[in-house]
Amino acid sequence: MNEYLEQLKKEVQSYVEKNKKDGKKFNRDEILAKYFTPKNTKELWRFLPPKQGHKHIEEAFFHEMSLLVSGGKIKHGQKIYCPAHNDPKVPKLDANGEPILDQEGKPVLIPAPCPVCDKYKRELSKQDQSIKGIKKDNMTEAQLEILKKNTEIFKEASKYKARKFYIAKGIDKGKEKDGVKFWRFKENYKNNGVMDKLAPLMGEYIDVYDIDFADPEKGSNLSITMAENEWNGRTYMAVSALSFRPPSKLHEDPVIMKQWLNDDTTWRDVFLPKKAPNITPLEYLQMAVDGKNPYWDDTDPENKKWVFPGRPDLEELANTRNRDLSSNSNDDDIQQASDLSYGDTVKSQSSFTQSPGTDVVSEVKTDSQPVTPQVTDTTPTPQVTENIQVDAQTSISTKYEMPEDDYDDLPF
Repeated sequence: MNEYLEQLKKEVQSYVEKNKKDGKKFNRDEILAKYFTPKNTKELWRFLPPKQGHKHIEEAFFHEMSLLVSGGKIKHGQKIYCPAHNDPKVPKLDANGEPILDQEGKPVLIPAPCPVCDKYKRELSKQDQSIKGIKKDNMTEAQLEILKKNTEIFKEASKYKARKFYIAKGIDKGKEKDGVKFWRFKENYKNNGVMDKLAPLMGEYIDVYDIDFADPEKGSNLSITMAENEWNGRTYMAVSALSFRPPSKLHEDPVIMKQWLNDDTTWRDVFLPKKAPNITPLEYLQMAVDGKNPYWDDTDPENKKWVFPGRPDLEELANTRNRDLSSNSNDDDIQQASDLSYGDTVKSQSSFTQSPGTDVVSEVKTDSQPVTPQVTDTTPTPQVTENIQVDAQTSISTKYEMPEDDYDDLPF
């Protein structure tokens, strides 16, 4: 092999290695296409069999917050990735920057930093502990007043609590051209949510057909019936009933089926931490907690720009940054803990370095481009004949949360 070909081979190999290191990255439209949000009266969903080390339905945690959006308006119920619950724990360091070890000589681990979780704990700590363990019926008038204030504090703190969500990987049978999608739905504290109705339905399918409902050859399409509900004066679409159709192939075309089955995209590639130019996701979270999150403002078509409330320096930098095609991101690869078997690794959405002697962790800076999707989906979904069926009237997940509707959970 001559010198030119050897150099060319090295160049090609460098691309291969870089792609392996960078992991999956999708643009705005590609991410949008990977969200499955049931909206039509009838939807048809097909679970994909999980990759080794994963589950049919995985758990993840997100905060639901009110964020500033274009025009300086406030949009409620926005889902934000929680690093404390989703990322692996990090070593706690002493004043000299050395890991603190336990009695067995292993590093003491603490949750990855999350300003929203910190806010939740601070608010909750304002409760008066003097009435702890006292039954309400035995409380004095003064203690009942303390209980009332504690309840108000709890309600305020709950706005910042990380919520558990379930995420399934599969195919929207009404939009097969989009390929693999992810369906995210919230845990219901009343045990009356999607997962509470779906779990026994999946168990029943296994009992009846003696096979995995996600099997490519003899699995089943899940029929989802949507209905209008009203909450706090708002009308929204919610899951009304679920049912499995009789066994069928994932797809009649073996090439398409193989493509779907071999797709190694995970929910972490789709439900990304929120970002803004020249700040880290951790810094974004802190700004969101302070009610001053940056946002992309496109209200004036002639002057679309990033807005950083209270930070004119960052706003100027964001709107004059380098716009070439090269990436200056230096994210590191770290292990993700919440949904992986031991030894598995995936691309981290953020990486942290801890300040010596503290529990405060600073994040490696990354950058992102402005995105402003406005999407309305009206593609019709096939009507289906139901076989195994379980009613699934859903309700809001907590007393203090907005119902999940529309595209409120999109990462833009």
